[in-house]
Amino acid sequence: MSIDGFDERADDHRADGHRANDHRADSHRTDVAADEHLDSDASDDVAALRRENARLRQRYADVRKNQYRQTSLALFALGVVGVVSAALVPPVRETLLVLGAIGLFAAAVTRYVSPEQFIPVGVGSSVYRTQARNADAIADELGLQDARVYVPDDDDRATVRLFVPERRSYTVPEPDALRETFVITDDETERGVAFAPSGAGLFDEFEESRDGPLGDDPATLARQATDALVELFELVETADAETDREHGRLTVRVGSCRFGSAATFDTPVASFVAVTVARGLDVPVTAEVTSSDDTDFVVTCRWDPADTTNATVGET
Repeated sequence: MSIDGFDERADDHRADGHRANDHRADSHRTDVAADEHLDSDASDDVAALRRENARLRQRYADVRKNQYRQTSLALFALGVVGVVSAALVPPVRETLLVLGAIGLFAAAVTRYVSPEQFIPVGVGSSVYRTQARNADAIADELGLQDARVYVPDDDDRATVRLFVPERRSYTVPEPDALRETFVITDDETERGVAFAPSGAGLFDEFEESRDGPLGDDPATLARQATDALVELFELVETADAETDREHGRLTVRVGSCRFGSAATFDTPVASFVAVTVARGLDVPVTAEVTSSDDTDFVVTCRWDPADTTNATVGET
C-alpha cells in the first residue's frame, strides 16, 4: 500500500472517530437534557404534593371548625327552645329551664373553648424525633448503657425520672440524686444521666381525664394504660397487654403506632406505660422496646416483685 493510500485511510479513520465523538456528545447532551427534564418534573411533583397537603390540612381544619360551629348552633337552638317552652308550659317550667340553661352553656363552651388549630401527628412526631436524637446522642457520647429505668420519687410521687446508667451492673440512685441531669455520686454503680421521660406529660393528661383512682396492681395498670393509648390519646390502633405479677413483668404489644418507633429514644408509648407502672406500683421499672413481626413493637416492663410485696406489707 502506498503512503498516499495509508494517509487517506488514516484521514477516513479520524473522520469516523470525530463523527463518533460528535454522536456521543449529542447523546450525552440528550441524556443531560432528559435528566434535567426528569428533575424538573420531580420538583414540580413535590411542589404539587406540598400544595395538595397544605390544602387538605386547611380543608380538614375548616371542616372541624364547621362541625364545632354547627354543634354550637344546635345547642344554642336547643337552649332557646327550652327557655321559651318553660314560659309556655308552667307545669314543667323548672325542668325546661334547666335543659335550656344546659343547652346555652354547652353552646358557649363549644363555640369558645373548641380548638382552633389542629397539629398533624407527623409534625409532632418529627419535632419529638429531633429531641430524642439529641438525648440519644448524649447517651452515646457518654458511653451509657441501653437500660432505661423509670424511677418514682419517694418524696414526690408525681415525679418520675428516666435513669440511664453508666455501668452494666448498676444501682438505682436515690431520688435526690436523680433530680440532677448528670448523676454523679460516690458510688460508681449509681452514675449515669437522668431525664424527664416523654411519658410524664402524657401521664399528667391521663391523670386529669381518669374517672377512678390509679390502679395499684399490674393487671389494672395494664388495662388503664392500654385504654389510654388507644381511646384517650389515639397514639396506637391496638395495645394488647399481658401481666406476670409473680415475676414482675408487664408486656404490651403495640399495633399501628402513630407516634415514635421501637428505635426512638424514650419512645412516648413505651415511656407512658413505664411511667404508669412506676407510679402505680411505686417501684423502679425497667422498660425494653423490641421490634416484632406481627406488631409494630413490644414494650416489656420489669420490676422487682419483692419491692411491691414490701410496699404492700408496709401499707398493711
